[in-house]
Amino acid sequence: MNAYEKAQQLGMTGNDASITTQLQATGLTQSKIDLGSLLFVMNERNMLTRLVRPADTGEKWSGTVVNMILFVNANGTDDQKYAINKWFSHITGDRNSYFDTTDVSVSAPFWTMRNMFGGQQTMPSVADFDTVAALGGGWLYATLTEPQYAAQKAAAEKEAAVAAVVVKCNASREAAEAEARLAESTPTTIAAAAETAWGA
Repeated sequence: MNAYEKAQQLGMTGNDASITTQLQATGLTQSKIDLGSLLFVMNERNMLTRLVRPADTGEKWSGTVVNMILFVNANGTDDQKYAINKWFSHITGDRNSYFDTTDVSVSAPFWTMRNMFGGQQTMPSVADFDTVAALGGGWLYATLTEPQYAAQKAAAEKEAAVAAVVVKCNASREAAEAEARLAESTPTTIAAAAETAWGA
């Protein structure tokens, strides 16, 4: 599915520039991200590490992601706190098997985190976020340009127009053939049947 088709699927409205911006903000990736692979990469990049503490049968999370979460919980808006804690709960939940960045409700908040906190001191780098996205095939629309979107839109509209003409041609031919089979038909009535079908 290209950018124009995805915009249609998501019900996006506005001019080409606006829709291009909206698509970039979705943070969508090509496929879902396997949580096992995600946690491995996050651990390798010091984003998130689980420390088991046998002495008190507990565990503790550490890493740049934890730093980011603590900062948001201390300084963020209620919406930001809710989003980041929901995300952390999701990726560390034992019953979850993937991080579904093909779903805008999941991918857009992650993209927002990247742009808002990526590269800040003690927090994940932009490259860290991009590495996570790469597990799902990379950001689909991060580098989408307005001319690219416009070209896809024009191609889709042309294809739709051609398909509509083909439908009319087929309908006219079928109507003309049906009229021609009638004993009382004439070239005039056959042409009229075809014309009527074309305009229907």
